[in-house]
Amino acid sequence: MLTLSLVVALAVSVGVCQWISNKRMIRRIHELERDLQHFSDVVSQMADVQVKTFEKHSASIENLEERIMELSVPSHDSSLPLERRHQVLALSRQGVPLEDIVKRLNAPVGEAELILNLRKYMGGATARSAKMNEQVRKHA
Repeated sequence: MLTLSLVVALAVSVGVCQWISNKRMIRRIHELERDLQHFSDVVSQMADVQVKTFEKHSASIENLEERIMELSVPSHDSSLPLERRHQVLALSRQGVPLEDIVKRLNAPVGEAELILNLRKYMGGATARSAKMNEQVRKHA
């Protein structure tokens, strides 16, 4: 009988130990779940801030690009060669055909063709820098 009561006492003590251990694990799991929720909330807030910052900077960049395009639209005085080059390129970007560009700017056809061909020739460098700008925007 003594051994049976020892076995029962041992089983009860093991059961109590497991119950205490389970209770501690459940408490720890709840703590970890709270911490995880807190970190999730913080990361979500950070992401919101980054999205808003990105949208703000994107809008600023778009405004700058629009302003650059406005400034590159031909003026009535196209006597400067550099300004004429910008004017030819700006009109070309807007989809204006070569004949209309020549008429609008009162420029020689050969000069306008040369400017557009140089842009195509230099397009490799421009395409590379545009691709790099795209990558930078993606990571920003």
